[in-house]
Amino acid sequence: MKIALYGKPFLNELNKNISPILEAIKKAGLGLDIYEKYYKFLRSKNLIDETYPTFNRKDVSIDQYACLVSVGGDGTLLDTVTIVGDSGVPVVGINAGRLGFISSISVEEIEPVLKSVVEDDFVCDERSLLSLKTRNNLYGDFNYALNELTVHKKDTASMIKIDAYLDAEFLNSYWADGLIISSPTGSTAYNMSCGGPIVLPGSENFVVTPIAPHNLNVRPAVVSNDSEIRLKVEGRSDDYLIALDSRTEIIRANEEVVISKAPFSFKLIKPKGHSFISTMRNKLGWGLDKRN
Repeated sequence: MKIALYGKPFLNELNKNISPILEAIKKAGLGLDIYEKYYKFLRSKNLIDETYPTFNRKDVSIDQYACLVSVGGDGTLLDTVTIVGDSGVPVVGINAGRLGFISSISVEEIEPVLKSVVEDDFVCDERSLLSLKTRNNLYGDFNYALNELTVHKKDTASMIKIDAYLDAEFLNSYWADGLIISSPTGSTAYNMSCGGPIVLPGSENFVVTPIAPHNLNVRPAVVSNDSEIRLKVEGRSDDYLIALDSRTEIIRANEEVVISKAPFSFKLIKPKGHSFISTMRNKLGWGLDKRN
């Protein structure tokens, strides 16, 4: 049985101490391939001594792996969406970030998680994804997002107008810096920073949240993810920014973008005893009240 290891090439505490993770993988009796750029980084910094097979995005046959292990924060894990795609290969998120809502597994928990993979006795959270359609197919085959789609002004000078339609019905014209369409997973990310609600995984919803709206009456809206959301942007510029998670492109004024639920889900391995509610409560410091 073989697994894949993905990480980003920069120094953090976990990358400096990658050895316990590699040792746990070896102890579990699992074969290992490492993402090529990450492997070269680890070797160049003398963080690993052994030689490992590598893989890259272009030629990887992801189906050959029992799971993919992401070493880093939530941003690193979001990158794995473009690697696993619709393969159904589950992902293990080892946290090296600050909060880690989706990369929530500590190094100390990696051994029992890997044991559960070997024994095929693990539990997965099935996370819904956003799918984007544009006229010129901006993102090619990687037109999916686990957290959110964001439309944003490109310049700092003036706000933009975003016309939003829910299925065939006009929803609103948002005069704002931008607009976020968030999945339940992404509700604790940019959406939360902009005052949007937290939606628990498994909820069949999208959240539509304006960024700095120029109207006090405009509030985030929770809509069914069976709906199709269409957006058109206009303003004083000829082009604007659109982002799927952290992947940013340029769209032209009045170009229509269509957002819907992806036809497959993202599988996130969850250690026994973990729950989103306890993670949320601990990460956000809920209950830090002397009355509790």
